[in-house]
Amino acid sequence: MADWETRFPKPDDALTHELVADALRAAGSSANPASWEWIDHGSANLIVLTGPIAVRLSRTSHEARDSVRVQALIDALPPLPFAVPRSLSEPVTAQGLVAQAQDRLAGEPHPAGSGDPTELRRLLDALHEVDPSPIRTHLAPARHFIGGPDWYEVMTASAIPLLDVSVRALARRIADSLAALDAAPRTLNHGDLAGANVLWANGRVVGVLDWDLAAVDDPSEDVAALGSWHTWPVIARAVSGDVLRRAEAFRDSFPLQLVCHALIAGRDRAELDRAVARANRRLQHT
Repeated sequence: MADWETRFPKPDDALTHELVADALRAAGSSANPASWEWIDHGSANLIVLTGPIAVRLSRTSHEARDSVRVQALIDALPPLPFAVPRSLSEPVTAQGLVAQAQDRLAGEPHPAGSGDPTELRRLLDALHEVDPSPIRTHLAPARHFIGGPDWYEVMTASAIPLLDVSVRALARRIADSLAALDAAPRTLNHGDLAGANVLWANGRVVGVLDWDLAAVDDPSEDVAALGSWHTWPVIARAVSGDVLRRAEAFRDSFPLQLVCHALIAGRDRAELDRAVARANRRLQHT
């Protein structure tokens, strides 16, 4: 299992337990905390698992504003060859936070560093062939995670100046390469398609979680996320050379994206410093 990051903002414990219990009761389930399994590695949400139910709880009011939209998107997705976490009740709210009871999906994250190119291609095709028109109102703006239409300005004017002087020129080239990508057909793009967000069983993808960043955008971003998790040689066997070239621009920008997100989401100084330190390390070894 990967060494997941867990040092993200967390609501008051009493409020957290109250919201989870209310969400479970809304779904017709017992609210016995003794049965709860806490998943703490998501940057935007906490997850509580109990029986066949997962409760998704926003960490801050910033994330809560998107929570209802995201669940509406999930519920509006067409049938797919894998499960998605459909809602089991209406969301519950308190003090600006939102909790939502969902289907608990089967499966486990794939170990990093390996993967089946055929199955990864099946996953990409299933996602990118979805007609986004009926669900467009529920989708995030493209590159929502890093500033939406202002992402380039956020990256170059706000994020890169925080980096070590020795890596700023390389970081600027990475930002410019991403901005200079030639136009490509836009599809439904998951936006965070790797790690714990993709669940596997018996060598197949059986579930996809965390649709917060889904948008109509360049599908190469999904390729880059899968390649970063399963390795570049594996994903290179699943897609064409042109798609892989475009995906490299997204892959190289991922450390900078974490800095951008910490800035636009108003995260505390400690999280911003961790993102900057990680970007410095990655760029120094590029």
